[in-house]
Amino acid sequence: MTIREKAFSLFVAVCVASISLAGQELVTLTTPEAKPSNTNYHVERVHLDVDAGILSVYLRGLTGEEVGCHWTPTTTPTGATLITGLNKANLASAYAANATTGSLKQRIFHRLVVMAEAAQVCGKSLAGTLAGTVP
Repeated sequence: MTIREKAFSLFVAVCVASISLAGQELVTLTTPEAKPSNTNYHVERVHLDVDAGILSVYLRGLTGEEVGCHWTPTTTPTGATLITGLNKANLASAYAANATTGSLKQRIFHRLVVMAEAAQVCGKSLAGTLAGTVP
């Protein structure tokens, strides 16, 4: 394994570890889902398949439902484009006026909600606001 591969592996491990912290940032839905009654989603896990160019994000709802969102080689933007951006990102800086501090979760919710990519990559629209704090 090259130094670059080791550094990227460490980056992914840190991202996954920080995402596993529950109760932090979430998207509060503008209109709660009726069945089951759900008012928000949080990022449960992120999977990067660098070789295939696929970025998968799994959201968990208040009542336990899961939504999988997948940027692939055929989505706009592609998964490879987002993986490259994440690899180069300074996650500690503010992003798109979401807050005074930045985070991976803010970037995910910005793409899904503000940029309205959820319908394409999650199979459902997500309208709401980002709440919570960066740990």
